[in-house]
Amino acid sequence: MAYLLTVAGFYILLGIALMNGAGAIFQFWLSGWKEHAAISYMQLLLGIILVLIGVRLDNKPKGRSYKLERIRPQDTYPSMMKLGITVSMIEAVTMLPFLSAIGLMTSRGLEVYEWMPMLAAYCAVMIAPPCLLLTLRYLVGDKANGYLLKINRKIEPYTQEALAVIAIIAGIYLISDASDVVFFNGQ
Repeated sequence: MAYLLTVAGFYILLGIALMNGAGAIFQFWLSGWKEHAAISYMQLLLGIILVLIGVRLDNKPKGRSYKLERIRPQDTYPSMMKLGITVSMIEAVTMLPFLSAIGLMTSRGLEVYEWMPMLAAYCAVMIAPPCLLLTLRYLVGDKANGYLLKINRKIEPYTQEALAVIAIIAGIYLISDASDVVFFNGQ
């Protein structure tokens, strides 16, 4: 629960910052970064690396390892909160649905009392499925372990494929964005 609340809190704070103009500040601060060819070459290289990682992940043999059964995570609040912040910061780059929702709310010129409940509802819906599973685990106790392990066994084989697809899509995006400067000299 500490992890989920940290993720939701991060998204709410990020949403508040974006709704209050942080996006404009970052856009002004980073406005000239694409003018430097070295940055475009680094972006192109990063894109190629991501595509290669994605292809490599997709070609790895998919064995049944059931990692959940082997891992015994530390049950400390600080470690779960650190994990939540780290995951949220990494995910912030690819959170298109969240950024789209912020963009829609910003473009409509909503007041704080209008967009704040929408932002909170978005974050609540985002963490609802794992909260339901945690509630099930809490209410049923150890009897839920078999059911939760079945869910994990069904999901786990696809995690590697999903990560590969995300890496390839992000890599292609970076390559296409950098190619304007690298191959066509910004024309």
